Amino acid sequence: MSQRLGRPITPQRGWEYLRKLGYTPQVPRPAHIQADPAAQAAFKQTCPPG
Repeated sequence: MSQRLGRPITPQRGWEYLRKLGYTPQVPRPAHIQADPAAQAAFKQTCPPG
């Protein structure tokens, strides 16, 4: 961003500009500690579509 504007921009100011434009940081939801990947895969196979 600082290269495009031709002056130094601090990271905090860069995030403020992005928020004004409507951007938000996107992060995936955390996985549960007791999650069972095998049970999830079996559920996906037997779950009706929709």
